[in-house]
Amino acid sequence: MRPRLKTVLWERAGESLRVAHDRRDQLLVEDPTGQVEKLLELLREGTRTVEELAVEMGLSPTDLSEAVAEFDSCGLLEDADRLGRLTSGAAERHHSNLAFFESFATLARSREDFQLALRQAHVLVLGAGGLNANTVPHFCGLGIGRLTLTDRDTVEPRNFARQYLNRWEDIGASKVERARAWVRAYDPEVEVTSVTADVDGPETVARLLDEHRPDVVMAGIDQPAAVDLWVNAACAARRIPFVRAGMLVTEGLVYSVVPGVSACLACGPRSIAGAAPPEAGAARHPLDGAPALNRSIGPVAGLLGALAAFEVLRLLTGFEPPAHAGRPLSVDFASGCSMTRGAWNRDPACGVCGSGAPGGGAPVPDRRGGDEQ
Repeated sequence: MRPRLKTVLWERAGESLRVAHDRRDQLLVEDPTGQVEKLLELLREGTRTVEELAVEMGLSPTDLSEAVAEFDSCGLLEDADRLGRLTSGAAERHHSNLAFFESFATLARSREDFQLALRQAHVLVLGAGGLNANTVPHFCGLGIGRLTLTDRDTVEPRNFARQYLNRWEDIGASKVERARAWVRAYDPEVEVTSVTADVDGPETVARLLDEHRPDVVMAGIDQPAAVDLWVNAACAARRIPFVRAGMLVTEGLVYSVVPGVSACLACGPRSIAGAAPPEAGAARHPLDGAPALNRSIGPVAGLLGALAAFEVLRLLTGFEPPAHAGRPLSVDFASGCSMTRGAWNRDPACGVCGSGAPGGGAPVPDRRGGDEQ
């Protein structure tokens, strides 16, 4: 290991140093002798092991290790030995991604580890309509290595309010084939598969998961009403996380389910249309059973798609914990896009994800990877 300072700046304030990587935070370090500043300069070079740094600084390896650990705990370091594994072309292609991941890197996981985890990841995208016409470009920009796209519909004029993977000349063409063509044109290194499928029952979802074995599912199918329950059950049985977003009149919702960790649809919510049967004695809402009407315009699909793509990113890399697992995010489009976070309580006895369910209680596999060259 060769500790390397991130993009960090500091300035002297008397006998102290103000050290910062992020504008929101700064570390005030006492440095009357200038030793800390000397160590920062050596760490900026990122060419020495801890033992070599100790010799250079005239300190014991133990003292130097403690100083390095302190800087690492403050988010200022990564391991130079875990950098340089990407080709120059890949580093240029993912330049902005790597700069983003630098903020979350540590000595244990470098910025390149996060990017490599994405390159090795596989996302099953259910539906190529309004929501996922916005998540798919984000997945490609992030450098997710493999996408499996599913849909049954063809391109229609009404899609152009919020779906930007198509051109006017594509009207009548298969949505999923046009999405696949877009991905290939955008980045030929992304492995993309298209599946024309009518998700008409839980067996179809189960078959898609078993055939393609994704790391994460991005769910964006609105009909039939029970489809979210089908996805929930199939993913829970196979311990595969999924992310969902959608719109109910003027309210947007983004949530994820991490089987074995968060509440699932069967044990969590009761307010999502089609997610669960009404509780005994619950009053029927006047809109229950109303005809489906897609009210999602471009900015709505774009915002919800970006929030959902961010959640997929969290699940694939672990740069931070999932934000919406058991904590659904509501976006009020009738109130300045104000956002509120709810809470779903996991039911340990849930027949879908609980201890009595198939595979219930088993931990979700760590899908982050990132060590391969």
